[in-house]
Amino acid sequence: MSTNDVKAVGSVPAPAAPSGRAVATELAMARYLEKHKIGDVIKDRIAILKATTEDGMPMLAPGGTEVAHIAGRAFATVTQPKVGYQFRVTDSPAFQEWVEQNAPTEVARTITVEVTEKEADRVMAALEKMLGPGRAKLTVQVRPAFVDLLGEAAAKHGVPVDPRSGEFVDIPGVKIVPTNPSPTVKFTPDADQVITDAYRAGLFSGSRLASMLALSAAENGEQ
Repeated sequence: MSTNDVKAVGSVPAPAAPSGRAVATELAMARYLEKHKIGDVIKDRIAILKATTEDGMPMLAPGGTEVAHIAGRAFATVTQPKVGYQFRVTDSPAFQEWVEQNAPTEVARTITVEVTEKEADRVMAALEKMLGPGRAKLTVQVRPAFVDLLGEAAAKHGVPVDPRSGEFVDIPGVKIVPTNPSPTVKFTPDADQVITDAYRAGLFSGSRLASMLALSAAENGEQ
């Protein structure tokens, strides 16, 4: 085997130098994040990652915890709280009619009367005689405390529940919607070092950062 053959066998190809376009793209990306929209871009991306799917459920599994890694090294844990539920009245007349039929004592009727100072003392005894048409107004409202009870039951079970009987019921005019609790992120004690090492290893190139932040080609300087 010749000397040239030995050199050929033992040689390691030099890594290809990045193209001018790649260098320019990464530099532009870094400057973009450094000086312009880093706050807004990060906030927008966080909002997307925290958003719910079409069925109103969070993208992460409720009640679950995921470990975030970079190059095989853990740097954070992300926990998605369990989903809660909110009781929301969407059709007041329909909801009120249901309460009238199923819990009539939970409907309050209030008469509002516009009177002068002189009329005030007499109106209680002779309301109909003293006042003309349109002077009194009847307001019918489901008691807020009862709505709160329905809300507490719905939050616990995820469906409408009669707070008196504990039975699941179909209440017209209401909707039970899942809440969207925010995931919590807890960084490891060495997270700064893990991320620094990953950056120095070239894991945060311009294109990778653009992908992580979901920036378009125009935004990250590519054509």
